[in-house]
Amino acid sequence: MRRVGGRSAALFVVALVLAACSSSGSGVDPSSTTPTTSGPRPASPAVVKIVEPKNGATEPASGGKLDVSLTGAKLTSVTSQDISPTEGHLHVSVDDRLISMTSGLTQTLPDLTPGRHTIRVEFVAADHLPFDPRVVTEAFFEVK
Repeated sequence: MRRVGGRSAALFVVALVLAACSSSGSGVDPSSTTPTTSGPRPASPAVVKIVEPKNGATEPASGGKLDVSLTGAKLTSVTSQDISPTEGHLHVSVDDRLISMTSGLTQTLPDLTPGRHTIRVEFVAADHLPFDPRVVTEAFFEVK
């Protein structure tokens, strides 16, 4: 079996997640393609914060809620190579595992095992690639 390079594997994973998210009502355009870029990435004035779960909070194993605030930019459901520093999507990860690409500020967290977890939310451009510098925040919470 041939090994796939790190960048190729990462682009493959992004393409798979885009396909999965587009069929699950995440707000990501289903006709989107694997993002590519050339040249430097723009900076964004956006500020993203996790409102819930609060850092250090205790959350249920299932049905936990994510609530995010975004200032200085707006969310869009359109995937495009024509990017603006004030428009994009949210990429949400729990324990370094991407769980959604969304154009919404609230969602239900996946079922989680007891213990400490990290949630990370990043505001990315309409092409699903990060701004430079990245617009990201994270919180730690406990599942009992």
